[in-house]
Amino acid sequence: MVEMPAAPIRAQSTSASRLTMYVLRPMWLVRRELGLITATAAVLGGGWSLGGWPVMAGVAVWLVAMFGGVPAVRGWLGHLLWRSRVIRRWDRAARFAGLATYNDRIPRVMRAERTAAGERLRVRLPKGSAACEVDDRAPWLASSLAASGVVVTADEANARYALVEVIRRDPLAALGMLAWPWADAPDVGWMASAWEPIPVGVEENGELVTLALLGGSADGPPALDTPDGPDGGRQR
Repeated sequence: MVEMPAAPIRAQSTSASRLTMYVLRPMWLVRRELGLITATAAVLGGGWSLGGWPVMAGVAVWLVAMFGGVPAVRGWLGHLLWRSRVIRRWDRAARFAGLATYNDRIPRVMRAERTAAGERLRVRLPKGSAACEVDDRAPWLASSLAASGVVVTADEANARYALVEVIRRDPLAALGMLAWPWADAPDVGWMASAWEPIPVGVEENGELVTLALLGGSADGPPALDTPDGPDGGRQR
């Protein structure tokens, strides 16, 4: 038995809709793995057609050496498979959390990256949805994702996108005693400008928090406007 979420589709259940829901949609979610398998089988089959077992064995050894021995290829393959797994988890969690629309649309993962606390996802919301709806279902999303928490913030530039922080661990608990990143700067002869952001702490997702003490521009530090002085003029 496969646990399936309730589908809020208003259309009648037909053979075409069941084919789409139970066959085509799951296949689309594993399209990257299917593509890799198909490409590997095609390459091995080409080796077999060219020279039989010896050539196919040589091609297999070359594939293993390339994907296992080349760091760039190994990293690309690992990120591809990890991103595909994250998308499948999100798809299932969003449907169980009740975020599917009446035309079976859910917030779609556009970008995924690892963080010290878990994952950071940039999702595109379906038309007619808003980031606040995803935020309201954050506890249900965390439960479906087997995470300790989910934090949702709306994209300031485009309201159709939202940033989802999936918190799976507490990075601060594993870091122990934290040292200020610039503590050893005088010993190595490195100096920083007060116009640059200064690190002040670590946030809950494990990333460094910086504080800009002064404003700046590409042409250099601007003059600072202060309230009027005793003579009525502007002080700088």
